[in-house]
This record gives sequence, structure tokens and C-alpha cells, in this order.
Amino acid sequence: MLSEPWKRRLINFTHPGVGQRFPLGTRLDLPKTVLGRKLRQRKIMTNPFPWLSKFKGEVRRDEIMSLHTSIRVGGPADFFILPKDALDLQTVLKARGDTPLFVLGEGTNLLVKDRGIRGIVISLKESFKAVEPPVFGKTAENKDKAVIRVGAGVKLSYLAKFAARYSLTGIEHLVGIPGSIGGAVTMNAGAEGTEIGPFIKSVTRITPDGEIEVLKGEDITFLYRKAVFPSEGGIVIEAELEFAKGDTKAIHETMNSHLARRSSTQPLTVPNSGSIFKNPPGDKAGRLIEAAGLKGTTFGQAGVSLKHANFIVNKGDASAENVLDLIDHIQKTVEENSGVKLETEIVVVGE
Repeated sequence: MLSEPWKRRLINFTHPGVGQRFPLGTRLDLPKTVLGRKLRQRKIMTNPFPWLSKFKGEVRRDEIMSLHTSIRVGGPADFFILPKDALDLQTVLKARGDTPLFVLGEGTNLLVKDRGIRGIVISLKESFKAVEPPVFGKTAENKDKAVIRVGAGVKLSYLAKFAARYSLTGIEHLVGIPGSIGGAVTMNAGAEGTEIGPFIKSVTRITPDGEIEVLKGEDITFLYRKAVFPSEGGIVIEAELEFAKGDTKAIHETMNSHLARRSSTQPLTVPNSGSIFKNPPGDKAGRLIEAAGLKGTTFGQAGVSLKHANFIVNKGDASAENVLDLIDHIQKTVEENSGVKLETEIVVVGE
């Protein structure tokens, strides 16, 4: 089995657009031997999007999505775009026409299929990282509160720790969630009974036609692992969250306790995509999967974690097909065993 560095070298040779900025020239179809294998470079088209001349960020062709998902699975995206700022995003949205578009955060709770994603993938992981100091005020009951403005590319775990520095309480239990703020708002991320939705004061989005809009928290309906916006298709670039003042020691103790518990009960050292299934009302998906005797079950290189049954881990070179087959097997077996049809929490994209 090839090591990751050598895999990357082979990918870069056979897909020369990977990691490269536009415009790209046309390369000759010359054979070359690498590690005893005869490979041919494919021809690369020149700049397919005229608007890229206005783009300040980075654009890659045929980017392998397994490099950008926490479960390390996924085929190539036609175009992988890393915008520098909101103007870059507006440029893409206003000029993309009918080209399909998918927005990527940290790649958690995500499964990209083996043939990859057609069209454009926009990743905010290299931008929208600003976090402003809290603005303090008083509630109607004369209690201390504060509002933090944060970019969509900031990790939720970082925001929880940042708020704790100022003794702001509310999202201590979200400190272990590895996703970004943009993804957390869109999915209404939660853990141990805490969800991000109730703390949202406002959200700034770029609409599908490239305009900037600001929504109040009450304009958004937050459901279990889902946020419903007044209109679909926008890209979250910023959020304001409101927190109450709390006890610094208690906040840090809660976070430390949560992180220790998460480390002992979840497979954090093995590639995974987080919880696969939503918890059914009054029960836990992990308990139902374990009760069905499915811990350790494998399909190819994808397996049910021995540490937490609601996690599927990549044991090596798992394919999306392995993961999807395992998901289907879990759903059927659990339903036969308990009568409960588990709903997936993971987002599946691509072809």
C-alpha cells in the first residue's frame, strides 16, 4: 500500500491541475514511469471561466475530495475554489450560470461519493477567519451579556474557547465539534442537549445571485440538525452570537469534562465523519446499533467503531460505496431488531 506522500505525488502527476492555480496551459500526453508504473498525463483545458481574471483566491482543477473530508473518502471535484473574501464569492455566484455549486466547511458530517462532485466546490476553510472581541451589554433583566461577531470559516471549537476567555457561557458542550461556524449554523450543530441555534443573533449570507443579506436569528427556524432559512441556496459568511456572562472556573471545568468524555467514548484518532445517524426521539442511535450486534461490522475498509456504534471509521482505503453499503446494512438490521428506522445525519453528495 502506498504511503500518503506517494499517493499525493501520483495524483499530482496524473491530475496535473490538482493544487494548481488557473490559468493552466495544455500539456503533452507523454508517458512517464513512476514507481514502476507507466502513467500518462491527461491534457488540461485552458481557463474555462472568464470571470477567474477577477478572482483573488485560488482555483484548483480535479481536486481529490478525500483530502478535505474528515473520513478521508471522496472522488475529485471538477473545480475547487478557495475564495479570499466576500467579493470573490460574489464574483463566483454572479457569473457561474447553471454550473452546480457545493459549499464545503471543514468536511465533517460529509460523505463525498467515489466519482466526486461535478461543478464547483467552494471551501471557506482558508478565509472568513475573523473573530471580533465581545461587545458587552445588559439584558432586559439587567444581567450581563455579550455579542461576538465571527467569520464562517472559524472552527466552532475555537469559538467556544474564545468565549470562555471572557467568561461567556452557553456553548461549552460544543467545544468538541470539529466543524466550522458556517456549517454549524447551517446544520444547527449540537451536542449533549446544546444546539447553536438559540445563540444566533444574526447571520450574514451571500444570496445565490451574489447579493449580501443580513438575517436576524428569529428569521431562521432551527430544527434538529437543520436550519431553515427564508430562502435556499445562500452561503453563510458571518454570524453574531449572544451569550450570557458565567463563572469562568465552571465554564472551563465543563469544557474539560466534555472533551475528556468525548475522547474516551469517540474514535477521534481514526478518520470518521462524526455521528452517522440522528438520535430517534427518546433514544440513542448508538445504543440501537450496539443492541443490534453491529459494533465492529465492516464492509470493505469501512467499519462500525468499537468505541461508539454511531460512528463509521475508515480503516484504510475505504470507498464511499463501502460506507453507503454499511449505512444501508445498519438501517435494515436496526429496523429488524427494534422497529426503528434510523435517519442519517451525515450529508451525502456527489456521484
